Amino acid sequence: MTIPILILLLYLGNWQVERLEWKLGLIKQIETRAFMDPIRILPEKSNLDDLEYLSVQITGRFNNKQEMTLYSVGPNGEAGYDLYTPFTNNDGKIIIVNRGWVPERIKDQVSRLETIKNVEHTVTGLLRKPSIKLWYGPENEPQNNNWFYGDLDGMARTYSLGTVYPMYLYAAVDDHDPVFPVAGRTEFNIVNNHLDYALTWYGLAIVLLVIYVIFCRQPKKS
Repeated sequence: MTIPILILLLYLGNWQVERLEWKLGLIKQIETRAFMDPIRILPEKSNLDDLEYLSVQITGRFNNKQEMTLYSVGPNGEAGYDLYTPFTNNDGKIIIVNRGWVPERIKDQVSRLETIKNVEHTVTGLLRKPSIKLWYGPENEPQNNNWFYGDLDGMARTYSLGTVYPMYLYAAVDDHDPVFPVAGRTEFNIVNNHLDYALTWYGLAIVLLVIYVIFCRQPKKS
């Protein structure tokens, strides 16, 4: 049994090395998209993975009466909300923009009128796929404008937006904006544990081989 198990461990280690090379290529590709000059249209592609973190710049108007607030923790650990606002670009397409974070005390628009943009505006940011609800997370409460995860379809239904772009646009920092909302908070949280896994499988293979050699070198009882 030792040899088949050893072969299996080496195979798993090699597989993780292949996955590591793939993940490093993916990370490089994403970083290239994020820091390239923004494209000035909403690209049409069926594979959303090819658009994740793509830098985009569009011009149009926010639909401020349809703003949605998603619970989020701020830069200093303070409770607050990310502002998700439908945006109609000059081509007539609707995309929901995450404009950034505001503290809980100014969740309501009436307490932050300076953040309301009722004129044509240019937004630069990164495209992001809708998030998936965690099994232990709370349900969204559209009727109270309390959102806990990015349910793009649910947001579109709440305000009868019709067809919306299948990704969010996370707004970048704009030097002309007021202090709030705090934009540009996109983090590149790409898990890459493949090297650790590969070393684990190779380590187990070495341990097994050492034990096997020690066992084989033991003097046989007469």
